[in-house]
Amino acid sequence: MDSKMRQRIEIETLHGLLDELSYYKLLLVEPDCRPEAFETAFRRESRSRHPDRLSRLGDKGITKKGTEIYRTINEAYRVLKDPDKRRAYDAELAQGQLRLSEDGQADARSAGKAASDPAQAARTEKGAKYWRLALQNWRDEDFNGCAMNVQFALSFEPDNETFQQYLKEAKEKAKGQMAKKTQNPYKLRF
Repeated sequence: MDSKMRQRIEIETLHGLLDELSYYKLLLVEPDCRPEAFETAFRRESRSRHPDRLSRLGDKGITKKGTEIYRTINEAYRVLKDPDKRRAYDAELAQGQLRLSEDGQADARSAGKAASDPAQAARTEKGAKYWRLALQNWRDEDFNGCAMNVQFALSFEPDNETFQQYLKEAKEKAKGQMAKKTQNPYKLRF
């Protein structure tokens, strides 16, 4: 069988199965793979499924089907490379949906905004109480107070990465403030 015929059969078959394949199957990766694997898989699949490669076959129907496959591969990559979208997709996949819905995308966007907004970092009521105090200390440039309140918040949410990052930064800034206070700018040498 010549390569053009094989390529046509591949495209026809894949296009027929497109609605039955999850994003993971489209990219030929396992659902528990590391995030770095998605780019490699996407490059491999997009190179072999790119519509420009199909245009030389001279069959507009095959090119159209190939373009649809390529768009779905791109969609799969965009969803799986984004941690928030991937979580939303995995939840929908567990319920039997093979494509990320508009609701899932909206949930992923709001999760991404919440993750980037430090005010939304707390997950428990008690952690949130001390976290609000810590953020107020941060705005007031009271970094010792901020570190203390973040440590209290961490006692309720020890695995909160945002809290841990702020604690580290607050301690560094507190050290910088202490160093400035101990310097005597009027010390003269003779």
